[in-house]
Amino acid sequence: MKIKVWTDNKRLLDWAFMNDSRPVGPTDDGQQIIEIDSTDGLYENHASIIDGQVVPDAGYDPDADRPTPEPSPEQQLLANLTLEVAQLKAAKSSD
Repeated sequence: MKIKVWTDNKRLLDWAFMNDSRPVGPTDDGQQIIEIDSTDGLYENHASIIDGQVVPDAGYDPDADRPTPEPSPEQQLLANLTLEVAQLKAAKSSD
């Protein structure tokens, strides 16, 4: 498959699928079309394009890079209430 890549000093900034009839090489807008077998490793800001090949950063783990969502105010309130009830039950059972 062919993709168009936007780079800065060979660093992958963005990419998009391209029509397979497009020729491989530079585009009119200064970007590049390359041919790849798989989109695996196309990590924006964590890969380079070297000699038309995608080279992911060594040791980069995209799963570890995902932010964990913060609990909503409602979830925080429920957690606090649950803790208070547990503490009350524990205090009552020790009497």
